Amino acid sequence: MIKISFWLKRSDAEQGSLEYITIDSPKKVLEGKLVGMYTCEIYLSNKKELYPSCSTNPVETLRNASDFVNVYLQGLITRGFIISEVENREPWKLEKRDLQSILQEKIDAIKNNQDISPEEREKILSIIKESFGGSKSPIKDQINKLI
Repeated sequence: MIKISFWLKRSDAEQGSLEYITIDSPKKVLEGKLVGMYTCEIYLSNKKELYPSCSTNPVETLRNASDFVNVYLQGLITRGFIISEVENREPWKLEKRDLQSILQEKIDAIKNNQDISPEEREKILSIIKESFGGSKSPIKDQINKLI
């Protein structure tokens, strides 16, 4: 399991909070519609929600989870949050990018990946849409536009 701790506060507020993100180790799915795929869960402490990441191998699953975390943190920055080190509150050096362009890049990479069969590609895209296009997802509007 990977745990990333950070200090999160709005740029216009004095108070902040200690938050964290955890990413479970990828596990191979043995039954259900994702048989043969690898999945892991991403937990966002400030949302108190679990989000799945999946792919055809464990390394890609972790990369997808990392990409999700990056997009999520970019979204926080875009909405005016400052993300800092826990110990000294020094702000992280995160590039402020347009969330839509980041998501478009990631979805296009999945759609155009020739190493993934069309069936697996559709499985992955449908899981992304189900997982992140729902009402509780912080990136639901962007995902629903792209898939």
